[in-house]
Amino acid sequence: MIAAISYDWRLASAALFGVGCLAAIFVGFPGDNGLILAALVAIPAFLIIAGKFPEMFLVGCAFMPQWKNAWPLDRFAGIGDLTLVVLLGLVVGVSWRTLRHIGGLERETFSHLFRGQWLVLTAYFLFCGAVLASYSYTSAPNYGGVKLIRFLLIGGFFLFSGLVLVRDEAEFRRISLLFVLAACVTALQMIFHLEHRDVGAETDITRIGAGWLLGMSILLLVAYPNLRNARRNLIFIVVALPLLSAGLIASAARGPLVSLAIALPLTLVWFAKQRSSGWVVAALMIGSCVAAFVYLRHVDPDKYNAKLSEMIELSSGQTASGSGVKRFVFYSKTLAAIPDNLWLGQGVGSWSMFYYGRDTRGYPHNLFLETTFEEGIVGELLLLGFLYLLASATRRMLKTTKLQYGVIAGLLLYCVSVSMFSGDLDDNRILWLWAGITMAVCRNAYLESRQRSLLNRYTREVASPVAEVAVSSTNPIFAHPQVLES
Repeated sequence: MIAAISYDWRLASAALFGVGCLAAIFVGFPGDNGLILAALVAIPAFLIIAGKFPEMFLVGCAFMPQWKNAWPLDRFAGIGDLTLVVLLGLVVGVSWRTLRHIGGLERETFSHLFRGQWLVLTAYFLFCGAVLASYSYTSAPNYGGVKLIRFLLIGGFFLFSGLVLVRDEAEFRRISLLFVLAACVTALQMIFHLEHRDVGAETDITRIGAGWLLGMSILLLVAYPNLRNARRNLIFIVVALPLLSAGLIASAARGPLVSLAIALPLTLVWFAKQRSSGWVVAALMIGSCVAAFVYLRHVDPDKYNAKLSEMIELSSGQTASGSGVKRFVFYSKTLAAIPDNLWLGQGVGSWSMFYYGRDTRGYPHNLFLETTFEEGIVGELLLLGFLYLLASATRRMLKTTKLQYGVIAGLLLYCVSVSMFSGDLDDNRILWLWAGITMAVCRNAYLESRQRSLLNRYTREVASPVAEVAVSSTNPIFAHPQVLES
């Protein structure tokens, strides 16, 4: 009774202290009461969501660069960069989850997060070491330094976030569903706001980043059951797939479109367990893409006709003009210059000095050519080694889970394919994000396989003495001597 009264007094004292602090703030800053009240509500809500649902910020980090300049988020542009705000929420959520593992507040210890994945992680760290070492001899220290820091900190943090936040199938399904829903919002933005272009984009309709995300979301939608109920999941596919397909066409990004055309059939036929309704998926995608192109060409005929003409000319070997032709020039000149520094390359960020002659952001729009040019054959082999070990772990995971997570293999194939058309080591941070999620799923499958193996072994050991007792009761050889005499 005395303890309860003491507890009530402590609670009342804390509440009184909080009310007093709040009153002091309002009295001391009378002109900003609305802003202060909003902050007092928003900050605790932000921390609670970051601690309990960090996957929301994980998906938000991927999509916020596409959203922050569109309505209604463009109204908050004066407050600060919303991408950094979402990234801060992810840092808080991942840090809290990590501290809980380290402090023993979770079922798994911190070391359990890396079980069975040390070989893949070692390959990743070796590749990071090669990129870090190449900065010592780069000819572009300014851009190379920015690129190196962003790759190590943001890319590495994305990979670690995937490892920490996907501990079971429920968390993976939640991330997948959030990813698809966020992509639907992006698709609506792409379709109905074609007149809004990024500043400095020379009114180009191409939105490569949005195209990347929409292609991934289509894979997640059709190759993984985002909803447990099969009927509801099929309805979800029928409703969302036309929207995502139209958004992909609206992005006018050819790299994601070609990569999806490669990854989607392989995922549905070879990788994924969810192969049902394949013809429905194909018919919906083709019909949606054709309808979206007709509509978007009517809205902006010059740009979409130009993109279509360039693709036709490139595929037929004719002379064309446009970004696709420029990238072929990038590729050819980069290939010709690689032998000059074959083994170690010319250093991180040095491609801009080679091609443009200035220390600014520039890259050949092909991750493998970029790595070979800047980190040499050594860096390229380390990157390929990391991807090979990741693919091998994925293959073992698919065998263990009976293709339950086949979409993971499709997403890795898609990300690697897209990286060969656009972006640089920093832009391809989504590849590192899915690499971390893939390692988390492989780790979960590895731990579940070990648990089943130990359980089967224990069951056999327990069943063995029981079988011996049963045999002794029926076999006269093991009968009691008095029974034999009688």
